[in-house]
Amino acid sequence: MTSSPDPHQREHALSSLQNEALSPVARAMDTMNTLDLCRSFNRAEASVACAIAACLPAIAAFVDDLVPFLRRSGRLIYVGAGNSGRVAHMDCAELPVTFSVDREQFLAVVAGGTGAVLEAVEGAEDLFDDGAARMDDLCFTSHDTVIGISASGRTPFVMGALEVAMRRGALTAVITNTRPSRMGSMGVKHPLIVAVGPEFLTGSTRLKAGSCAKQVLNMISTCTMIKLGKTHQGLMVDVRANNEKLHARGRRIVRQICVGRPLLRTISQHIQNHPELDEDASIDALIERCGGSVKLACAVGLSGLHRDIAKRRLDVVDGHLQAFVTGLKPESQFMGGRTGTDGEKAEEDEYFLCVDGGGTKCAVSIATRRRGLLTQATAGPCNLNSTPLEDVVEQIRCATAAAAASIQLPNDDQSRPWPRLTKVWAGIAGLHHTSQAELLSSRLEQLFSVSAKKGSLRLTCDTSLLSACLDADEPAEGCIALVAGTGAVATAFRRFDSGDKAVQVGRTGGWGHLVGDQGSAFYIGQQALRTVLGNLEEHQSEAKPRSLNRLEAAIFKHLDCDPRDVLSSILMPGAEQPQQRIGRISRVVAELGFADFDPDPQALAILHDAASNLARIVKPLASMSMCNPLKSILVMLGALMNVKPFRDLVLDKCMAMGVAFRRTIIVSDASAYGAEFLSKTSGSHIAT
Repeated sequence: MTSSPDPHQREHALSSLQNEALSPVARAMDTMNTLDLCRSFNRAEASVACAIAACLPAIAAFVDDLVPFLRRSGRLIYVGAGNSGRVAHMDCAELPVTFSVDREQFLAVVAGGTGAVLEAVEGAEDLFDDGAARMDDLCFTSHDTVIGISASGRTPFVMGALEVAMRRGALTAVITNTRPSRMGSMGVKHPLIVAVGPEFLTGSTRLKAGSCAKQVLNMISTCTMIKLGKTHQGLMVDVRANNEKLHARGRRIVRQICVGRPLLRTISQHIQNHPELDEDASIDALIERCGGSVKLACAVGLSGLHRDIAKRRLDVVDGHLQAFVTGLKPESQFMGGRTGTDGEKAEEDEYFLCVDGGGTKCAVSIATRRRGLLTQATAGPCNLNSTPLEDVVEQIRCATAAAAASIQLPNDDQSRPWPRLTKVWAGIAGLHHTSQAELLSSRLEQLFSVSAKKGSLRLTCDTSLLSACLDADEPAEGCIALVAGTGAVATAFRRFDSGDKAVQVGRTGGWGHLVGDQGSAFYIGQQALRTVLGNLEEHQSEAKPRSLNRLEAAIFKHLDCDPRDVLSSILMPGAEQPQQRIGRISRVVAELGFADFDPDPQALAILHDAASNLARIVKPLASMSMCNPLKSILVMLGALMNVKPFRDLVLDKCMAMGVAFRRTIIVSDASAYGAEFLSKTSGSHIAT
């Protein structure tokens, strides 16, 4: 590898650097008392802030250039050697926790590797080619940004990295304390030259130069995060609460931002709030409901909107909470702020309800013609094969009441639990295999004041909700809906002439976990348990205890049990049914099998097997007589289909069987999709 120039030339060049000059107190410090030494040191360090102040316009210009690169998912890569590398590594390491950014988007490249952060690697900074090679290893592109940190402005490792970045057309900056410098003459777009002067100890750049690098990097990263909407009114709303201190901070942030709002009432509308929960526990529950996002919890608390709706609106404004608040319409505010006119406008709109009654939960969504998706809520399981009919009706009622709680009714009719519904579409699991459809239809007609005969109530199986995708896709003639969550089922729909309603023409799977459901979350968890239990039995005769493999260790940790108690921890009575407990193990398997580095082979084999099973239930439906895949769409729904690597694996298995679809649609929420479909289409054609 290429290193630095001739040692004599290097020595001469170093001696001319400002940070190699003697400090004003250098000759006197040996005779100073301790207090005077400390005062002199403090004066030297205090000068750093003044030196940075002179460079503020250049730093601000770099931040303004950097923000669009990061918004387009470009990476920010810090490059340094020695103390500069350690300072860079420290700033980079804090960003994911403080601002919930992707660790892969913010990287620190240190001369000598990550080991050099803890222990100096002599000579690593002198390797120009090594800096260039490290950039090549990162597959560097013009979308990325590099900040080189070098007190001397001439570190070969950093220069090698910058040269590659400039050659690839990337955004570049350098933080240095020397003028002129080699890096300053390289053509870097943003040279941030902070003249801190001689070090307190000659050449010890861990002092003023190190303080300068730390402050400038703090300034760049913090101001950038503010511009990216990672803060709100000086609060770190994107903090990742993963310890008790940060949990407490998350609660304080929600309280401070939602001050003056009926926060606890809002929380009670969006979670099944136990009356004995105190305010702290209620806010914790809201944050958990929002996937651990403090910002999303604030958005829900400020607006009263359902979590998913609030998230969509946040996404539209690139996550800026201030823009989210500014964009809230009067009808999105809390009921307490409504006027009589607001109530009249609410009643003028038409309301549409969609119920997705699944085996794990009942999800409902309400949409209107004018405002689209308005509110959502969930309740307990609704599978008619495992839940009594009256319990199904009660779960639907509870979920609908919870969803409608944030809708202001007209002032002259506050007695109704929800607004008058123009149309209701209820998709209920198990309806395909039950004789109770007529009775359930009658109960829903009474509950919602709608009529199946007049077309304002449609009762179908839950998978038929996905036929809305076919009605929304005009060119397609067929649709196969593949649902892989607690269970696994595929349903085929077809239009025989343009404009015709979607008709169910076939169905595979959906037999339940006792008979089938191959490829479901339950199946994956079951296969993992079988693998682990088989391993334990195979090695039980060994005299010396063996180390657990990764799959075993992860499952025992997930179940929080001793290896001898696996089955009892699954089968013992509790809040969850054994089926749900086993299904949750699929998350552990997916994390291991789809790990970015060294995926677990046992977990990956289970996932491949599950994906093959799902492809097998799709294949019989993908025929010329039923659903020609080249003219049909594949709709994918369920917890497993939200895992992109698994989804891609299923599509690969389908391709291997010769099944390639015209288009693939991912539906994250069937009830929301159905409600919006009803609100957008008059006289909707709904598959039965």
